[in-house]
Amino acid sequence: MEEKKSVLILKRISLLVAIGFVCFHLYTAIFGVLPGIGQKSVHLGCLLVIFYITAIMESKKTADRIFLVLMGLFGVAGTVYITVLDETLQARSGIVYLADIICGILLIVSIFEACRRKMGNPLVIITLVFVAYAFLGKYIPGFLGHPGLTIKKFVNLIYLTTNGIWGSPLYASASYVVIFVLLGAVMSVSGVGDYFTNLATSLFGAFRGGPAKVAVVASGLFGSISGSPTANVIGTGSFTIPMMKKNGFEDEYAAAVEATASTGGAIMPPIMGSTAFVMAELIGVPYSGIAAAALIPAVLYFLSILFAVDIHAAKHGLRGVSRDQLPDIKAMLKEIYKIFPLVFLVLCMSVFKFTVIRSGLYTVLLTLVIVELDPKTRLTKEQWMQIPLQTAKSAVSVGIACAMAGIISGVIMGSGLGFRISSILTTVAGHSMLLLLVLTMIVSLIMGMGVPTTAAYLVLAALVAPTLVNLGIPVIAAHMFIFYFGCISSITPPVAMAAYAGAAIAGCDPNKAGFRAFRLAICAFIMPFMFVYNPVLLLEGNPLEILQCLITALAGAYLLGSGFEGYFWNWKLKAFERPLLLAGALLLIVPGLWTDVIGAAIIVLEFVSDKVFHRSAVPASATPPSDS
Repeated sequence: MEEKKSVLILKRISLLVAIGFVCFHLYTAIFGVLPGIGQKSVHLGCLLVIFYITAIMESKKTADRIFLVLMGLFGVAGTVYITVLDETLQARSGIVYLADIICGILLIVSIFEACRRKMGNPLVIITLVFVAYAFLGKYIPGFLGHPGLTIKKFVNLIYLTTNGIWGSPLYASASYVVIFVLLGAVMSVSGVGDYFTNLATSLFGAFRGGPAKVAVVASGLFGSISGSPTANVIGTGSFTIPMMKKNGFEDEYAAAVEATASTGGAIMPPIMGSTAFVMAELIGVPYSGIAAAALIPAVLYFLSILFAVDIHAAKHGLRGVSRDQLPDIKAMLKEIYKIFPLVFLVLCMSVFKFTVIRSGLYTVLLTLVIVELDPKTRLTKEQWMQIPLQTAKSAVSVGIACAMAGIISGVIMGSGLGFRISSILTTVAGHSMLLLLVLTMIVSLIMGMGVPTTAAYLVLAALVAPTLVNLGIPVIAAHMFIFYFGCISSITPPVAMAAYAGAAIAGCDPNKAGFRAFRLAICAFIMPFMFVYNPVLLLEGNPLEILQCLITALAGAYLLGSGFEGYFWNWKLKAFERPLLLAGALLLIVPGLWTDVIGAAIIVLEFVSDKVFHRSAVPASATPPSDS
C-alpha cells in the first residue's frame, strides 16, 4: 500500500515538473530565451529530474531506488548551482573554487548515469575514452599527446564555460527542439498524426503493392514528426507490416520496407529529426536553409523506395488492397484541414520568414486550435496531461545526448584533438576527397550504430567536418554528408536498430531484414557523395539545373531499383543487363550533361533489347493474391 502511494506521489511530481518544463519553454519561446547558461541549465535540470523520477518508479529494488534518488539529487545540485552563479561567471577570469569542482563532478556523474540507463553503454564508453584522453594526454606518445588537463581546467572547460555541457548542441535542444517535440506530442496524442497514415492508406492502398507504398508514405509523414526511426517503426509498423504480409510480401521484405521508410523520416522536411535543428545552430544556417537543402535528397530517397517497392510488386504479381477495405477517400478529404499545421509551418519559415522558434510555436497553437474545434480529436483531461509528459520524455534522449556530446566537444577543444584528427585524416587521405569521404562514411556509420544520431553527428562535426571543409567542400554539404550517414546507420548491418524493430513486429530474422533494408536504401548511400561533388542536389544552382538534376536522378533511382530486382518495366532482365542498368543508374544520379546522356542512352538500349528478345508479352510469373 505504501509503495503504491509513493508511486502515485512520484507520478504527480513528474507531471508537475513536465508541465513546468513545457510552460518554461513556451514562455521563453514567446518572450525570448534566458541569457547565458540559464536556459540550458533549467532545461537539463528538468530533464534529469523527469528521467530519474521515471527510473525510480520503474525500479523494483530498494538499493537501486536509493541510488537513483542520489543521482537525481546530483543533477539538481549541479544545475541549480550553475544557474545561481550564471551572472557572475564572466567575472571569474578562469578562477575555479572547490564548490565548482564538486558541483561540476556531481552533474557530470548524473549525466553519465542517465545516459547509461537511457541509451546504453556505447555513448558512455566513447565519452569516457575522451575524458581519459583529456587527463592522460601527457602519457600518450607521438602527435596525439598533449600536456593533459588538470581537474580544475577540466571542470572549468566542461562545466563553467559554454565550450562543454552548455555549448551549442544543448542550446539547440533547450531553445527550439523542445517546441517541435511538443508539436509531435500534440499530433500524436490528439490522433492528428494518425490522419497521415489513413490518408496514405486511402491514396495508395489500392495500387500495385499498395500496402508497401502505404508504409513508405505514411512512415515518411509520421517520421517527419517523430524524428526517431525506431519509434516510427513501432508507431506505424504495427499497422503497415501485417497489412504487407497479408498482401503477399515476405516477412523480411515487409520489415525492411517499414524500417527504410521510417529511417527517412529524420531527413524529410518540413519537420526533420532533432539533429537538423542542432546542425542549423552549429553551422549558423537558418533551419529553413537546412530543410531546403535536404528537400531533393529526401524526395529522391522516398521515391527510390517507392520505385523499388513497385518493381518488386510487379515482379511478384502483388496487387493492391480492395477499395472496400481502405479508408474512404471522400471522408479523408473532408478532414484535409488536419494537414494545415504542416503547410502553415512551411509558410512560416519560407514565406513569412519567422524564426524557427516562432514558427514552431505558432504551429503548435494552430494545431491545438484545430484539435479542439473537431469533436473527434478534442482532447480529454487525461490527454492534456499526457502531452507534457510525452514531450518531456521524448526530449530526454536529445537533451542527454547533447550534454554528452558537449563533454566530448569540450575535450576536443581543450586538448587540441580536433586539429590532430584533421591532420591524420588529411594525411591518410592524401588530399583525396573521395578517400576522405569514404573514411568519413565508415566512421559515421560505425558511430551511428552505437549512439543516437544527434550524438554521432556532433562528435563527427567536431572531428571530421573541418577537414572536409578545408578540402573545399561547402559547409552545409559537409555537415549533411555526416548527418545522412548517421541517420541511415539505423538500417546498416550488423547493428540495424530500425530493421530489428521491424523484424520484431514481422516475426522474422532481424539480420535478413537488415540486409533487405540496406538494399532498399542503397540510393541513400550514394546520394551524399553526389551532393558533395555537385551541390545542385542541395538546391545550389539555377532552377533549370535543379529541375534537370531532379528528373535524371529520379530516372536513375528507377534504374537502381530495376537493377537490384532484375526486373525492368514489365520484363525480367538478362544477367548481363543488371550491371548495365546499375551503371546507368549511377550515371543518371550524378549531375552532369554527359553522364545524363549516357544514362539515357542505356534506357533506350534496354527498350531496343526488349524488341530483340521479345519479352514485353512475358511478365513476371507470379500468381497474384486475390483482392480480398
